[in-house]
Amino acid sequence: MKTTGSKKNGKLLLLAVLLILIAVAGITTAYRIGRQTSTESSNGIVVEENVSDWNQNLANLSQNHDSGIKIPGYGELSVGAGDTDWKITLANPKDNNCYFKYSITINDAETPIYESDYIKPGKAVTEFKVNTALDAGDYTVYMNISTYSMDGKNTRLNGASVKADLHVI
Repeated sequence: MKTTGSKKNGKLLLLAVLLILIAVAGITTAYRIGRQTSTESSNGIVVEENVSDWNQNLANLSQNHDSGIKIPGYGELSVGAGDTDWKITLANPKDNNCYFKYSITINDAETPIYESDYIKPGKAVTEFKVNTALDAGDYTVYMNISTYSMDGKNTRLNGASVKADLHVI
C-alpha cells in the first residue's frame, strides 16, 4: 500500500510541476507577443509624448493644389537670453498623412540645438528644452522638418527647412 501512496504523491508532484511550467511558458509567451506587437505597431519609432492638439488651419499656398504635405511657416520669433526652455510651437497640421520630426539649428551651425521625436498630424510641441542657451541678439533659426510615412514602413518623404528671424532678448 505504501507503494500506491508514493506513486500517487509522485504523480501529483509531477502534475504540479507540469502545471507550473505550462503557466510560466504561457506568461512568457504572452509577454513576448505583447512586446512584439507594440514594437511592430510603432515600427521602432518614438512618438513625441509632450504634445497638445493643434487644429489651426493653414493657408493653402500651393496654387490650388490640394495634395502634398502642409508645412507651417514661421515669421519672427522671440526667446529670452540664457533661456533653455523655449515656447515655440512645432506643429504637424491635421491634414497631413505623415509624421513630422523637427531639428532646429541656429545660423549656419550643423549641430541642432533641439530635435523632436515624431509628431503625429494634428499635434504640436508647444514648449521644449534646447541644449544651448543663446546670448541676446538676432539670429537666423532654421526649422528643419523631416517627414515620414505612417504606413508602418516609416519611409522618408519630402521635408523642408523653414527659415525665420529669432530675437533673443
